[in-house]
Amino acid sequence: MPHILRFIITAALLSLSSNAMANTDEAEAAALAWLEAIDNGNYEKAWESSSPILKAPLSQGMLARTIELVRRDFGEVSSRQRLRASQETSMPGAPSGDYIVFTFQTGFENSGRRLETVTPHLENGTWRVSSYYVEAP
Repeated sequence: MPHILRFIITAALLSLSSNAMANTDEAEAAALAWLEAIDNGNYEKAWESSSPILKAPLSQGMLARTIELVRRDFGEVSSRQRLRASQETSMPGAPSGDYIVFTFQTGFENSGRRLETVTPHLENGTWRVSSYYVEAP
């Protein structure tokens, strides 16, 4: 294989890799901002930055009540560490598109560690949270 062709292939692969990394960084920033909003009880901010996929079945008030009910006994967040990120193009019950599923190990002061799964969806160039789950590890 000629050296110039190797260079072009290598450059293309590096470009794709750095683009994927940038997308992951942007999606993670959106996920963490959303989590920070719910950690602080700012459900309006979380709602406003949510995807229509999340908003469709839940009103702003329902989102707040659901999160409060699920997390009420957990206490304050004491730590949060990303365990994995998985890029997907489809999710159950959602339209095809670009998704990144983040799993965080989160420490809560009253309930120890839990797994939080947050899935941002790319919509018109902006990452918006489309789902949230919390469970025991």
